[in-house]
Amino acid sequence: MAVEERENRSLSVDDVMWSWARWCWSGETPGNLLRYYADEIDARPIVMEHAHGVDALHRALPHHERMVIIAEYPQRNVRFWDLEHDARRSAARRWISSVTGVSLTDHQYRLYLGLFIDAVKRRFYL
Repeated sequence: MAVEERENRSLSVDDVMWSWARWCWSGETPGNLLRYYADEIDARPIVMEHAHGVDALHRALPHHERMVIIAEYPQRNVRFWDLEHDARRSAARRWISSVTGVSLTDHQYRLYLGLFIDAVKRRFYL
């Protein structure tokens, strides 16, 4: 097993996703995304390979599916910071609908999130 593959297996998919979220916060905040200063909360370094890989997968998604991932990671602690799990998903679905015009069911939301997480796992051998 290559060193890189062993290192990736020691990370959780959440580690990879939060590295991408920190990378997102490190640049310009586009459109309707609220600014979050991650280094004040989480000072772990950004793993650029992971950030770029997740970003490539993310960019390939339709807009409403991209927003599911944004709601669960880069905007989770900003736009939805005070909400419990179910309330966060419900608020995120309303946000996605208001921006994209696509109304997702809770099942669709969870399915899109799960499929993306699985794609990240496959990409990084997690």
